[in-house]
Amino acid sequence: MPRVGEATRLVAGRYATIRELGRGGMGVVWLAEDRVIGRQVALKELRTTETERVLREARTAGRLNSPNVVGIYDVIVEDGVTYLVMELVEAPTLSEVMATRHLTEDEVADIGLQTLNALEAAHAAGIVHRDVKPSNIMVLPDGRVKLADFGIARAMDDPGLTATGGIMGSPGYMAPELFAGKPPSPSSDLWALGATMFHASEGRAPFHRDTTAATMHAIMYEEPVLQRTKGPLAATIMALLTQNDAQRPTAAQLRERLSDRTKVVTPPTQSEQTVVIEPVTTFVAPQPTRDDEWNDEKPKSRKKIGVFAGAAAAVVVIALAAIFVFKPETPGKASAQQGPSSSEQPTSQSSTASSTPSSSAPASSSSAAPSSQSSAPKPTQVTQPNQPAPTTTQPKPQRQTLAFSRYLSGNGWHYSGTSNIPVPAGFTVENTGGLGKLLANAEANTKPLYSCQINNSEDRMTSSSSNCEGQRVYDARPLGYVFTVKPTDVNVLPLYRCNAGGHHFDSVVTNCEGDQYKNEFMHGWVIA
Repeated sequence: MPRVGEATRLVAGRYATIRELGRGGMGVVWLAEDRVIGRQVALKELRTTETERVLREARTAGRLNSPNVVGIYDVIVEDGVTYLVMELVEAPTLSEVMATRHLTEDEVADIGLQTLNALEAAHAAGIVHRDVKPSNIMVLPDGRVKLADFGIARAMDDPGLTATGGIMGSPGYMAPELFAGKPPSPSSDLWALGATMFHASEGRAPFHRDTTAATMHAIMYEEPVLQRTKGPLAATIMALLTQNDAQRPTAAQLRERLSDRTKVVTPPTQSEQTVVIEPVTTFVAPQPTRDDEWNDEKPKSRKKIGVFAGAAAAVVVIALAAIFVFKPETPGKASAQQGPSSSEQPTSQSSTASSTPSSSAPASSSSAAPSSQSSAPKPTQVTQPNQPAPTTTQPKPQRQTLAFSRYLSGNGWHYSGTSNIPVPAGFTVENTGGLGKLLANAEANTKPLYSCQINNSEDRMTSSSSNCEGQRVYDARPLGYVFTVKPTDVNVLPLYRCNAGGHHFDSVVTNCEGDQYKNEFMHGWVIA
């Protein structure tokens, strides 16, 4: 290959080198022109003798089709040198952007979300990137992000791609379980994304030390401290840097948090502070969610979390016990809460407390009568032991929904939409309401779904990103809303974004209605 100033050379009789774009440990990247179809490409000259390995990994990375992944077009072996022909993306890396200015939290969250798009596409194809870091993330002038260098990517189902004699990757962004001998996984890619977002937000790498050994020690035994970053973004980054890979957020949980980064996160209560417990009049059992364990704003010491959680649980138990055991010695004396009289023995305190608001009037004695008895009022009747206390349930307002339908054009392009947005010209309905129903209005644990058009194409897709992941926005209004957490009060179906060789479409079937199609990721849940 020619160096700067040398004559242009034609590789494989097709790719004419123009100039050097950059170089690193994996090789040299050249700007080249494809003389066959007349487009410019990036030609990467690899410094390796493992030709077969490169071919297998190029085939692996070539399976990806995501707007946030730098595509691979071809692999060439000529005169003992291996070349990768890649999509040309002339943009600074995240490392170069960070060197010129400080990124806002919104910018960091958006870069994280777009990088997650690329990782989800890779993971869905059974590929682990293994080298997510700022220098492998390219930031285009319009804000789009491209994840590059799948050169050491590994197919999870191909044991032949393991490294010989050690693990591969950049030490400062490698998950702690890798040093303990675990194989790379989607969770280790998410750790690397967390370390990258830490670096982008704070302006410094979380675990960088003077030597590789010191860096490894920091990853395995030290907890980084965020200084600039606060609120939900800080909680998200620290959750990704959880030592236990099984306790890190999943890609779906991370997508939900980054898509809703304005959500207020309750600050943690420090164990040194005095805790004041207000009089308890209503106890509502906390509903478990997928990200309860990483909902705090400020990072805590890993050793103190379990101790404080146990202490808090003990305080709650003692408070509840005091409520249900204590009885006024003077029957006529008013109490802070109008509870059962001494003649009533509550046998289901939790259900009574959780269903009777403190502001409501005391239930009349007639409401406690069994349904088998006369419906006539009996003012003197009291609740009997082992008899359930009366409950007052406010009916939930009926949800407004929108039929989510799939359309098809004469050229085979798909479009998914609702009545919120006009159907594009040339598309006719293929499956009316076949994708279930979207919520017409936002509610807790939902996110919007937008209609997008792929750049330089008639292909359409849906996205939870208001900027359509860097593609063209068809209409700024959302099509509707999908659940991000599976609800229990309504029948739902999973909604997937699928790919049919460059054609995107939505489906409620896991295999995208055919094994030849690729399930890119799951949007969330729609009403059946």
